[in-house]
Amino acid sequence: MKDQNTNKENHLDNVEFNILWEGKPCGLLQRFLTKINLNFTTYQITKDELIVITGFFKRRLNSCELYLLKDPDLTDNIYQRFLDISTITVKVDTHTPGTVQRIIKLKNIKDGSKVRKLLRDAIEKDVMERQITYFDKV
Repeated sequence: MKDQNTNKENHLDNVEFNILWEGKPCGLLQRFLTKINLNFTTYQITKDELIVITGFFKRRLNSCELYLLKDPDLTDNIYQRFLDISTITVKVDTHTPGTVQRIIKLKNIKDGSKVRKLLRDAIEKDVMERQITYFDKV
């Protein structure tokens, strides 16, 4: 029985996350909260998924496989341009007609254009590795 538990632990030790990027919101309030260790939102891009972690008392991890994501867009308002931050908006393609399209927002991201490009390249790489082809409906 002890050998089985040791074997299971070894499998967990071999799990790799391959985090390509990790960041937190960087608005004025979020910067202050980060300084005092109270900013509980974290964004991660791994080689397989986009992860949004929120909450303190009730921690929530929301993840989405990269191959389901499409069209990462970048927006910034005048407040965000002043702070050199942006919001990245990504659509989740469920491939189910008639369903409401889910949207994931990474708010107040530092170096947003670089993060958007990294996310776009990671999505493309994941789609190519999985050999997924999409046919747009006309």
